[in-house]
Amino acid sequence: MDKEKLTAGRDRLLASALEHFSSDPRVLGIFLGGSLAAGTADAYSDIDMRVVVTADTHLWFVANRREIPKPWPGFLFNEWVPGAHHCVSHFRPFGKIDIFYLSADTLQPSPWYSLPLTVLHDPKGIVIDLIARSAALRFTVSEDDIDFSISKGLAAAHETYRRVMRGELVYAQTLLDELRAHIMCADDWLGDRTPECATLAKFDQRASKDVLSVLMASYVPGEAQHILSALDTLTTLYRQQVTAMHDKFQLSRPIENDLAAFDALNCA
Repeated sequence: MDKEKLTAGRDRLLASALEHFSSDPRVLGIFLGGSLAAGTADAYSDIDMRVVVTADTHLWFVANRREIPKPWPGFLFNEWVPGAHHCVSHFRPFGKIDIFYLSADTLQPSPWYSLPLTVLHDPKGIVIDLIARSAALRFTVSEDDIDFSISKGLAAAHETYRRVMRGELVYAQTLLDELRAHIMCADDWLGDRTPECATLAKFDQRASKDVLSVLMASYVPGEAQHILSALDTLTTLYRQQVTAMHDKFQLSRPIENDLAAFDALNCA
């Protein structure tokens, strides 16, 4: 792919989106986040756009989030999550825009708004005010988040073993991926890199060296023994991480139960 063409295509897409939304009186603010706002974008970076709309029209924008981008030049397809307030739209030649629709009456300061942002349209100063009120906020991780992740990580490890024993090797491989995701979250939390854990994007650039080494070595052929060997390597690392999280965050969940869950795999 020609990187100059990709960048030019993204610029055209951004211009189309900005022209569409800024001309709509129901839109009170438009701003960018992600790599474009941070100045770290490359030719393959997408557009992370936030659109602030009036309270009485928010439901309309959410309901029509899949239709809004279709008339823009180069539209290919949408991807979306039912019930969500955003839609990701793909465009020629290889562009992508992720649009979140925010209701003006529910905007609240957040550490996310203290990250780099680029304001594109803010006629009433709503976005600038939001950024100013968010500037001093810092990210924290809740015990519920860690509790949920550890439980899901352990469950993925156990289920990987079960599926291998049943000969469901394709499914077992997908479960290894789920375990890897929770290992990545743990590495972010232990390294005080809370914001990135929400997406796991660009983990290669920020990961602890030893964690990245184990993860990369864990991608194995779809044979039972290889998958079990990868599971053993990953759970050895994950056990160390879970123990460290108990110590760092003083978790209320019993550590002896978590260690017993790891031991169950060794005894299986």
